[in-house]
Amino acid sequence: MTTLILVGIGAALMYFFDPDSGRRRRERLREQCTSATRKLQGSTHTPAPDLSNRRPGVNPETPPGASDDQPPVKF
Repeated sequence: MTTLILVGIGAALMYFFDPDSGRRRRERLREQCTSATRKLQGSTHTPAPDLSNRRPGVNPETPPGASDDQPPVKF
């Protein structure tokens, strides 16, 4: 198992440090990582308004005239 891991690491190093195409591959990987990071940072701000809009439906207010001492109505 360790041998397979080391072979995989060696292959990845050869792929990215290839004298002919390695520079282009590293640049493309860098761009993909930057893009993914920006997408993740932008997505963390999106759920807050969505959750605040859903909250009233999840926990509806008690209708007027109802009290805690009445048993729940079953439909």
